[in-house]
Amino acid sequence: MAKIKFYKKDEVIASEGERPKGFFELVDGKVGIFKKNIKLSEFSKPGDIVGEMSLILKRPRTATIKALTDCNILVIEGDLDDLVKQYPEMSKKLIKALAERLAAATEERVKL
Repeated sequence: MAKIKFYKKDEVIASEGERPKGFFELVDGKVGIFKKNIKLSEFSKPGDIVGEMSLILKRPRTATIKALTDCNILVIEGDLDDLVKQYPEMSKKLIKALAERLAAATEERVKL
């Protein structure tokens, strides 16, 4: 269910519109989130989680995830219910990551 995969700079990790098979945890390097070739955000901290929204919502991916540098990614595949049971610590990381993004989005919206 979980394996580390190496991605070269500019390699697509997951494409907008595809059905999710899991989500990703950054081991090292930097990844970007793109919508119609516009970079929306980037992640460079080891442990950052990306690609989880589509898995949680059971919807096609809403953006493309691309390696901005050579990077190693922990690819975590499976159904959300199975992942929660098998990796309870990962569940906590998911909840924390989502809460941090919601807080950041709220702060950004207040600034506007």
